[in-house]
Amino acid sequence: MNKSKLVWGMICLVLASGLTAANLKLPPENLMFMVGEINMPWVPPVALGILGIILLATMNEPGEPEEVIVVDDEKAARNKQLETIAWGGFLVLLGGFMFVPEEIIRGGWWSISVGLIFLALNGARYAYGLRMSGFTTFLGIISVLGGILDLVGVAGMNAALLLIVLGAYLILKPIFERQQLFGKAEQE
Repeated sequence: MNKSKLVWGMICLVLASGLTAANLKLPPENLMFMVGEINMPWVPPVALGILGIILLATMNEPGEPEEVIVVDDEKAARNKQLETIAWGGFLVLLGGFMFVPEEIIRGGWWSISVGLIFLALNGARYAYGLRMSGFTTFLGIISVLGGILDLVGVAGMNAALLLIVLGAYLILKPIFERQQLFGKAEQE
């Protein structure tokens, strides 16, 4: 079973469900997905739903044989240390934002800060020769870009941004796999 297809298929279906619920609850003018001059807010949930179903349907296709995973205890310890530092940074950030009124610091800074913690964690993993997490890298990029969009006053672009980054990741995934940048940090 291809676990990557399972996880991404489930993520796509959850996103499609959330966007479908938003389409049913919110008026059409609150959800924008422009195709030419026409607002078509149903395109993203349908596309994500189809992609999720395809990924789940093909997760059991025979592929390469399962490789034996060798865990390096030193790498596992280093990764745990880096994750602990990242969690500490996140909790300090969360506590700091609880002290500062929202009128002083707009919401986009929160997203940018969390995204930078995720990206810094993966940058440290890369610097120590560990494999990076594709999931936290993806979340970090989305969070930073979404926060920047919030700061400049562009609302309603997060769904489109999510689709763009997800599509770019899927296109570049073979390159990432060849270079073995993403995966379990403790693998050799």
